[in-house]
Amino acid sequence: MVVDPLDELDAQVARLRSVADELRLARANPVLSGDQVELIEDGPTLLAAYEEMQRSCREQIRALDRGPYSAPPASQQKLELERLGDGLVYRAIYGFEVFESEEVMSVLPELRSAGEQSRVLPQMPMKMVLGDDNMALVALTKRAPAECHLLIRSTGLLDGLIATFEMLWGLAVPMPELDAAGEVAALRAPDRDVLMLLAGGATDDMISRRLRISPRTTQRRVRALMDALGAQTRFQAGVQAARRRWI
Repeated sequence: MVVDPLDELDAQVARLRSVADELRLARANPVLSGDQVELIEDGPTLLAAYEEMQRSCREQIRALDRGPYSAPPASQQKLELERLGDGLVYRAIYGFEVFESEEVMSVLPELRSAGEQSRVLPQMPMKMVLGDDNMALVALTKRAPAECHLLIRSTGLLDGLIATFEMLWGLAVPMPELDAAGEVAALRAPDRDVLMLLAGGATDDMISRRLRISPRTTQRRVRALMDALGAQTRFQAGVQAARRRWI
């Protein structure tokens, strides 16, 4: 039986919400399993935990990234650049809404140039950061950035989150090349740009604006590429193109 990584992620989030509820009921002792799971419900504590995670890591940071943000992405850029310079590996999977986020697009080109490995999925159901194989920082809400996070150290929950990230990494497709302004860079094959954005879940309007081509041209290219790939959906076209190494 093939496991859908997004379904598995939803199941993980449901389990983590149950843990958060247990922690709220145990306010006198807000830590479970020998300090293995900690509830964080304020912005300063969250940012401090995230920065400490990055500084303590020795191998890699893995992230599922989406808004909203507890602090502007630019405020975290310096530390990531510093750790990339130290040789720490950063792998990030972004939701397609990243293309509409000026605050992310303003920092992403420099991070990628410094070595961040980034991919795109059409839907990002949650935010999560994994520090090495030792800890995870997981957001359990979508609207309020610091409303509820769990800091998870080595437990079975952490093992499941690591496995799910790796499944999503295999499903995601490479982020399009970006110029210094966060625009999709001009490549030798224009259709490759279209396919990369399709794989990221971009709409025709987003593709037109990012590639600076007319909506009618965009529609023609998208339809022709989907036909060529035998794809029934736009995202399927991007995935098929990645599997065939067109992108």
